Amino acid sequence: MLEKEDILDSKFSAHDRHRLEVKLDLEFQKDKKSLYNIEYYFFLPQSLNISQESYSKEQFYAGTQHYIRFKTPDISMEKLFMPANELSPFNKAMKVLDEISSGISGSFLEETAVDEMKLLGSIIRANLRDAVEYISKTSGHILQNQRAELLMREIRLTQEALSSLKEKIISCGASQKIKDTFFALDEYISLMIGEYLTDLIKCRQDKKCEFEEDLVKEMQTIVLAQRNYRKAMGYSSVLKNGGINDHFLYWRGLLKKFISSALYLNPQLSDLNLLTHTGPAIAAGLAMLFAIIVTIYAQSKYAINSAAFVIIIVLSYIFKDRIKDWLKIIFSKKMTAWLYDRKTNVTEPAHNSRIGYIKETFSYIPAGLLPEDIKKIRKSDNKKSIEEEAKTERVFKYKREIFLNFEKIEKYHKRRKTLIDILRFSIADFIKHADEEIVPYDYFDEKTNSVVEEKCSRLYHINLVIRYNTKERKTYYYERLRIIATKNGIYSLQEVK
Repeated sequence: MLEKEDILDSKFSAHDRHRLEVKLDLEFQKDKKSLYNIEYYFFLPQSLNISQESYSKEQFYAGTQHYIRFKTPDISMEKLFMPANELSPFNKAMKVLDEISSGISGSFLEETAVDEMKLLGSIIRANLRDAVEYISKTSGHILQNQRAELLMREIRLTQEALSSLKEKIISCGASQKIKDTFFALDEYISLMIGEYLTDLIKCRQDKKCEFEEDLVKEMQTIVLAQRNYRKAMGYSSVLKNGGINDHFLYWRGLLKKFISSALYLNPQLSDLNLLTHTGPAIAAGLAMLFAIIVTIYAQSKYAINSAAFVIIIVLSYIFKDRIKDWLKIIFSKKMTAWLYDRKTNVTEPAHNSRIGYIKETFSYIPAGLLPEDIKKIRKSDNKKSIEEEAKTERVFKYKREIFLNFEKIEKYHKRRKTLIDILRFSIADFIKHADEEIVPYDYFDEKTNSVVEEKCSRLYHINLVIRYNTKERKTYYYERLRIIATKNGIYSLQEVK
């Protein structure tokens, strides 16, 4: 039965031309330790020539990227700078700087100040993004202007707060690391203010937003003021008009990664995986046992130097290798519930504490072994009976088992609790054998009374069914996505309800 209720909030997007990005929100559970089972079933057209020989699990893992991070804490701009808010990273950073100013020192204080300033930058950026997104999607002149005016006030409040933080850092004798972190924060927020206000100016320019003229002029003034401020400070995030800005995006990306590092956990791939080799080891042992039994039998019946003995031994070794390969395939299919290809330990970087793990498994699924519920969901949008016969597909499954110890997370973090699991799949290897994207097609045009040529796009439908549950909730939940691709990459994404 297809469940409509979700236990994981999912988001799908094309990260770029060749990579699909899947984001899953792992909410804080009442049970202190939670286990999430997530299975991705990929259905690929046979015409793409995907098989165990042409596409291995090593290629699949090489084409995936994995991140796990905290969701940005939901603190509004107003509450962020309220003096009484003990959860505000701005207030926490100011408190640490007061302690440093009073003569207290140590690496813990330094790391706390750095972490709080990074978190402050992440929260400010999230508030700017959400405000601009709300304004852009809101219809109505009055609502757009009201929210934009509020955003202007929030930006002024942010600028005043950063100015006071800067004065405190300079006057308190902070370490160079704290100063460097602040200047990175200062540059990043200046850049974000400029970028998001530029988006609103363009929204009005494209006649999608109806801002008052005075409001637009204020936006333009702030954008130019921030640009001049970055120039005066000697920051690198300044575009050269008419020049080649070969350093700009690199530095912008560096600032973003540095500030957002306060939200990211540290995944460490485990080198030791004895269970993975259990199946092949059992297969090799049973195959060897068969060869030894045949050898003992042959010795009891025939002389060692006889032709019959030699033939039996040669055949036994031939069958030994075949038996080993057959058993390896059988074990890989039957033991995937508790065997895995690789294991990643998830560590909380600030305290270097292990808070969970991720186990991954990849396997091809023959049509006869495909679970009935997955088969039903895959076929659910077939409009005609011929579709099922015409769409011959190869199926492989990628399974992720995510264990999280929320008790440890809660011990270290009062504001960062919800986790986001981010996966990026590359389809580049899927479309290596695809035909050219644009195909000419001749047809008779009654208007010109002649045969004309039209260009058609050759599209491939890669279907993805996601099945998941948790240890606490055994019922399966589902997502369905269609990746429409061409030889040049992702053409579009469609969520199938």
